[in-house]
Amino acid sequence: MTSFLLWCFVRTRREKILNLIEKLESIQEELDYDSYKKALKISKIATVCAFLVICLQPFVLALRYFLNQGEGLTCVLLEMSNDEKFKSVVTILLHEFASIYVNTSITYSVALFYTLYCYVFALCLKEEERSISQIFCVYQKVLQIFKNIEKVLSVLIFIVLAHFLVSLFKDMIVLVNVAKSSQKEMLLSYSVDFITCGALTTIVVFSAEIIQCRANSIREFLSNFIGKPYGLNISCIKLFEYQERLKLTGWGTFTLRKPLLLTLVAWLISYGVIIFQFTST
Repeated sequence: MTSFLLWCFVRTRREKILNLIEKLESIQEELDYDSYKKALKISKIATVCAFLVICLQPFVLALRYFLNQGEGLTCVLLEMSNDEKFKSVVTILLHEFASIYVNTSITYSVALFYTLYCYVFALCLKEEERSISQIFCVYQKVLQIFKNIEKVLSVLIFIVLAHFLVSLFKDMIVLVNVAKSSQKEMLLSYSVDFITCGALTTIVVFSAEIIQCRANSIREFLSNFIGKPYGLNISCIKLFEYQERLKLTGWGTFTLRKPLLLTLVAWLISYGVIIFQFTST
């Protein structure tokens, strides 16, 4: 369901997403060559990691079919001929791959796109020697980009983080039950999904945190020059009045800042304790 919603939103907002990329190109002259190489390297690493997770995770998840002794799965395979075993293994792997690809590929893609967009955006705002007028022009573009990000991507990132949160809770239930049972082999398969969702959630929040901090630093710097003879005209003060313009949210329901991660960790700990106590009775 999550993948279908994301696919629909991405399809309907494709032109706006492309326009958002073009908006970022308007300040790419602020990006030096070393920063450009760094951004390109990070994007390649992110692509390879996403590819490996999508391709290797099915093999890890399929282990539960072969290591879960006593559940009728391994025993059935052992009684088959070699040819039938091979076909069964291939069928299981294809099933896991199709399931993971459909359920996670677009979710991972949206999360990585949002992260890399914020990362490149932050690199363009690195502290460099600029005149006040140049910084002011950059700030005006920053305000416009933030506004467009909120309009285009805030709903997408809300769905993505909601999907990750549900996956974390679901995996925690399974991990607690598996840890208390004799099926310790299944810990690996479910731990992979738990770690992946947790890592992507952290990366998304930290990338949004960085760009918000850098944009707000520009706002505070420029506000010191309002009304001064060599600074900005007093008519520009309205651009610096509202810090809320420099916030990235998930559909306006929460701000993508570090406190969000602390809240999620607190929820997970509380949820884990409740599950552990419930399964103990």
